[in-house]
Amino acid sequence: MLNLIVAPKTHNENAEKIAKRIVSFLKTEKIEYAVFFHEKIEDITANVKALVADNESEFVLIGDDPIISTFVNATKDITKIKFGIVPIGGQDDFALSLNLSFNPVQAIKDIIKKEVDNVDYLTLNDQKVISNISIGASAEAKELFDSYKLKNSLTRTIANKKNAAHFEGVELTFYSRGKQPKNEVVFELTIANGGKRNGKNISPLANLKDGLFNFNFVTLVDKKEKKVYVEKQENGEHIYNEKTKQYWLNNIKIYSPNNKIKALVDGKLVLFDEMIISVVENGLKIFRSQNN
Repeated sequence: MLNLIVAPKTHNENAEKIAKRIVSFLKTEKIEYAVFFHEKIEDITANVKALVADNESEFVLIGDDPIISTFVNATKDITKIKFGIVPIGGQDDFALSLNLSFNPVQAIKDIIKKEVDNVDYLTLNDQKVISNISIGASAEAKELFDSYKLKNSLTRTIANKKNAAHFEGVELTFYSRGKQPKNEVVFELTIANGGKRNGKNISPLANLKDGLFNFNFVTLVDKKEKKVYVEKQENGEHIYNEKTKQYWLNNIKIYSPNNKIKALVDGKLVLFDEMIISVVENGLKIFRSQNN
């Protein structure tokens, strides 16, 4: 049976409307389903845990990255779970990276084919990460953006540019297994499983199916350089900056002399004492049309 996990209306007002369209289609197709609405995102965790405990293993997530992230972190053994995604027009970076349909009816048509595609995810300490992790200017800009009363693409751009001119960087030590530690004052650092962040190409060369993540960082001190770099991030051209260093890795450890690292994890701002990151190759089983 397909278990429909619907994003709360308080998170995205489109989710419940889209869910009703999906339910109508499934009824027409005489496909067995159950649908679960939620008042807040935290309710999804308890609901999913209960369903998995009842041996339910097939899900449809009507939601965006925060919903997908909540779902995969609610399942202790994700290898037993298969799920499809119906994007809702919010923070849909993972759906964009997977090239999923944003038409709800087409999305569910693709899901009920039951074609399973195995894709990678990351582990960060004790949590699962579906898309990417950023440290530096973008994390600082996110904190500034969250303080604004008006939140839209324009104010996000304003926060990015305003922050870029003043951000001095963050001192980090990082190393991959078998490599020597590096100490850098980083302006921006990205660990990308999926290449999108806020719909932009934060890592155009990232690949969800290669068992590696794209690790790139830059150290900048000139204010003009910083502003230009942030502007280039809008279309992914920052990776061609001669000062950007890129690697393809399957593990990394990151520390800070200050013992606190501010990071954007799948779009959410989180503080860490240390970060231990690895790839789980083919770890997610996603209902996805093989023609995508």
